[in-house]
Amino acid sequence: MARTKTLPAGDGGSDADAKASVLLRKAEDGYAFPALDGVANQFARTLRDLIRALGAPTVQVERAASERMRFADWCDEAAPAIYWRYHAPPLKGPMLLAGARALVLQLVDIFYGGKGQLGAKREELTDAEDRFAARLGRDIGQQLAAAWVSTLAIEPQLDCVTCEAGKLQAVRADDELLVHRFMLRGGVLDGHMITCAYPLAALRGISGGEPAPELAEMPETNPLWTATLSRALKDVRLPVRSVLARPEIPLTKLLALEVGDIISLTIPRHVPITVAGRHFASGSIGEANGNAAILIDCIERGSDDE
Repeated sequence: MARTKTLPAGDGGSDADAKASVLLRKAEDGYAFPALDGVANQFARTLRDLIRALGAPTVQVERAASERMRFADWCDEAAPAIYWRYHAPPLKGPMLLAGARALVLQLVDIFYGGKGQLGAKREELTDAEDRFAARLGRDIGQQLAAAWVSTLAIEPQLDCVTCEAGKLQAVRADDELLVHRFMLRGGVLDGHMITCAYPLAALRGISGGEPAPELAEMPETNPLWTATLSRALKDVRLPVRSVLARPEIPLTKLLALEVGDIISLTIPRHVPITVAGRHFASGSIGEANGNAAILIDCIERGSDDE
């Protein structure tokens, strides 16, 4: 059972308070995040407008109370879901969203002229559904930026869309998240939920809060040296490679091969992309401007040492 701590929904407080501080310390309970209540209220309205624009004009969005919970518990609660991960400076970590997989499939059907009826259950998404999920994630990122604008100017950059929570590689299983829930009401989408989660560590170091421990311990550096090094690194050229197939054949057949023989290949739907020998992303094979191409579906995030 998920271990959660319920926080009041609130009305967001005054604009002055929101601009003054995103973090406020509470002696009895660690950190509180009153300004994020206003962000969540605004996001609920813009999320409603977005879903209506996609073809569900009667939908309403209800915001539930915020909760703190472990990352692992949030993943378990959301599944089966589609997850979106954003890099959102100046937050000191990722911003995470989860939407019910059935919701996304129904939105795809509605978007292409259907009535939001689901077909047979399946684990994998079609190419059209993958593209729609990525587009939806980018649109939601814009809505999040708009919801934050009066509190803090953030720039959410979508860097991963996946059906597997393990691929988020965002925080550790026991790390705490601040979770906002948004329930859809009305029509065929009634009862579906979208959740927005902020790792508590990602909220530290913003105006009014304590600096993140890892940043507080970093020694001072010469800004001119740092800028020069950054420009030099951006000009470094790295080899990018994708392996489309790795067939295996018995040694006896290999020794018997002759000119004109054919080796059968099975090309997977998703292929790995490496940069300088390290796994960088995964993508799907397609075509762009008449040339063979790979569409990046998910960018992997390694450890801090990689």
